[in-house]
Amino acid sequence: MRFEGEFSSKKPLNEVKQFLLDASQFTKCLPGIQSYESTNDTFKAYFKLDVSQMKIPHMSTLSANINAKISGNENEIRISGNGRSAGVGIKFSIIMRLESVKDKTIVNWLAEMDLGMLAKLIGDDVMRNIINNNINYIMNCMSEKL
Repeated sequence: MRFEGEFSSKKPLNEVKQFLLDASQFTKCLPGIQSYESTNDTFKAYFKLDVSQMKIPHMSTLSANINAKISGNENEIRISGNGRSAGVGIKFSIIMRLESVKDKTIVNWLAEMDLGMLAKLIGDDVMRNIINNNINYIMNCMSEKL
C-alpha cells in the first residue's frame, strides 16, 4: 500500500533534516506509543494502532512492534524497517524529500507498507483506512513539532 502527502515548516532545511534524522523524535510521534529504544540511526518501538474504524466491540487498538533504521543524504530522509502486528509480519518504508522554498521547508513524504497476511485477514479497504489514519497522525505530529 502506498500513501503520500506533504507538510511544511518555517524552520530552515538543515534544522528540519536534523529533526527528522532523530529516531527519538519519530518514535514519539507513533500513535499509542508504549515504549521505544533508539541508538544512533536505529530504533525499536512498541505502540498501538487505532483500529476503531473496524467497529469490533472491545477492540479499538492493535499492538505493533517495529525495528527500523533512519538514514539520510542531501535532501532526503528514509525510514525503513519491519515488525509484527496481530502476529503477522509487516514491512515499511517512508521517504521524506526536503525542499527549501522562500522562508520555509517543504517535506514531501511517501510511505509504502507491505502488510502481508494482515491486509488479507482484515481486508484491503479497511486496512488502507486504518493505515492512512495512523500515517497521517504520525506526519501531523511531526509537522506540529517542527
